[in-house]
Amino acid sequence: MTIGGLVTALAEQQPTAEQLAARVIEGRRVMREHMNCAVTDEEFDSAPDVLSRVYEIAAEKSVASIKKGRAA
Repeated sequence: MTIGGLVTALAEQQPTAEQLAARVIEGRRVMREHMNCAVTDEEFDSAPDVLSRVYEIAAEKSVASIKKGRAA
């Protein structure tokens, strides 16, 4: 395979701007639905680290649930 062929193959594996936008919309919908979170699109856009915080909250809840289960 040539370098050009490799670059082309790698580029074809990358999502398009439309696919990325659809993932953002779906991710926000899922978060709002499953995490009972009413974060607006403006809040998402102004806080690019929101997803990391969501993961932290989910991890904290999971740990608390495990600890609660062990205490029972």
